[in-house]
Amino acid sequence: MTSFALTGNMDSGRQVHFQAQLLNAVEQAVIATDLDGVVTYWNRCAERLYGWAAEEALGRNILELNIPPEGLPQAEEIIDCLKAGKAWSGDVVLRHKDGHTFPVQVTDAPVLDDGGQMVGIVGISMEIGDRVRTLAALASSEERLRIAQHAGGIGTFEWNIRSGEVMVTEEFCRIWGIGQHTSIRVGAFAEFVHPDDRDLLASSLAHPLEDLIGYTEYRIIRQDDRQVRWLARRGEIVRDEAGEPSRVIGAVYDITDRKRAEEQRQLLMQELTHRVKNTLAMVQAISTQTMRSAASLEEAGTIFGERLTALARANDTLLQENWASASIRVIVAGATQSHNDHGRIHCSGPDIRLSPKAALALSLALHELCTNAAKYGALSADTGQVGITWHVAGDGDAALFQFRWQESGGPPVKAPERKGFGSRLIERSLAGSFGGQAGIRYEPAGVVWSIETPLSALQEPTSG
Repeated sequence: MTSFALTGNMDSGRQVHFQAQLLNAVEQAVIATDLDGVVTYWNRCAERLYGWAAEEALGRNILELNIPPEGLPQAEEIIDCLKAGKAWSGDVVLRHKDGHTFPVQVTDAPVLDDGGQMVGIVGISMEIGDRVRTLAALASSEERLRIAQHAGGIGTFEWNIRSGEVMVTEEFCRIWGIGQHTSIRVGAFAEFVHPDDRDLLASSLAHPLEDLIGYTEYRIIRQDDRQVRWLARRGEIVRDEAGEPSRVIGAVYDITDRKRAEEQRQLLMQELTHRVKNTLAMVQAISTQTMRSAASLEEAGTIFGERLTALARANDTLLQENWASASIRVIVAGATQSHNDHGRIHCSGPDIRLSPKAALALSLALHELCTNAAKYGALSADTGQVGITWHVAGDGDAALFQFRWQESGGPPVKAPERKGFGSRLIERSLAGSFGGQAGIRYEPAGVVWSIETPLSALQEPTSG
């Protein structure tokens, strides 16, 4: 069940560039739900993993999509953990659209609002079936064990406590980058361990033997290529006939990829949580303003649904661009598509990249303009036309973005007696948020809406 606001010393442009790189690199299913389990986000990897297209999954309960009946008790335990404000990570069995089940590694976390209240759930998952099948297929023969150790990146060791000799396998040597050895003195390992983690081994040696065999994670500096790698170690004590410890048999394995994946997952979780919160806040604002200005509950429902569709369309465009930026041509075409079936909306202007915030604002404003034009303006008459033009005046930091919507051929226009949410949204839109000027004029020949604002402000990357 599943927006990472990066912090640090990076400027906002580098932040967004890094976010886009990270999102491109992650090949994991990302899903978000509200408190009732209704899916609010479903990425393309989730489509591939679970078989449901995003348009099929959105608005449906996660329990009916990919939780098999036998998994309901575990799902309830996970939800209780999340409601307690804790993240949950582990292996579960989930269901594909075609009905078959398969093992998945899942990390779920609660989405909290600024007041600390839980408003939803965000989760990241990936299939582990290949890993399970590989382990199940391994035989115990010496050759197959060697192949299995290499394939799984597991090196084994046997420490003779009395002699201090450590017998190691080929894969063990490869992991540590120490060349081919059959035995090593136990104290030699300290020089291979990262200086910041040597105390982990030193403190273990200073404690009882039982503490030494516990699960430990630490970094090493490989001796052949000087790479810093994360290792995990676990062992078992073998006792002699008198019950005294004689040997320790154990395994080490490289967990560097897992550590990096955990870091990426945490960044992705933070970014996705941030974006979910922003989207929920925007939906709440649209809902509140729609209810205030609508003449009836039925009208409010219709208008609210149309505005949510416009918001979803703009979000989909941004998702395709990894939330880095969006083409103004794509945004304008998407926002006017449902009202341009007869080709009466004419658009022209250079292809300009807009930040996510500017793209959403322009998309919502164009939706309101199209809606009003279809009800009262140029698009309500067969001869009506709409011209949408934009261009950039000046260069560099002084460049100004100028945008114009002009209606013609429709019925005579007069200014509305009162301004609703849609009118205020149109008037404020881009300029109100980005430091420029915007205005709407109800000329007799048709409505004219124009914007003039610094281009740099519309292209300034933001974390929201």
